[in-house]
Amino acid sequence: MNNNNHTCLEQETVTEHLITLNATEQDGFRAKSDVSVLVAMERAGQHLIPVGCRGGGCGKCRIHVLQGEYFSKRMSRAWISPEQESAGTVLACRIFARGDLVIEPDPPEIRPQSQTK
Repeated sequence: MNNNNHTCLEQETVTEHLITLNATEQDGFRAKSDVSVLVAMERAGQHLIPVGCRGGGCGKCRIHVLQGEYFSKRMSRAWISPEQESAGTVLACRIFARGDLVIEPDPPEIRPQSQTK
């Protein structure tokens, strides 16, 4: 199920949301809706997602959103196929929370192993 919300980043009210890692006891971190999930994690001093180029080109911050709504900017198709994106696999540097999110890291090294949905 696709839980993302492709709304615009136009003049909207900035909101704050909780981002948590699936299957952990950690508290997670807060992310404002006008800051990417990756930047919010870095600002919170957390290390839950690998960090790379911060611009969508390296795929290092690839995650799977298990729950919640977000806005996504364009992502490199070298790392995220349209099918993967619609299933919630995204780059943390290219998404902006629109609600509380539950995520899990999905490093690109794992990508070729499964084509199931």
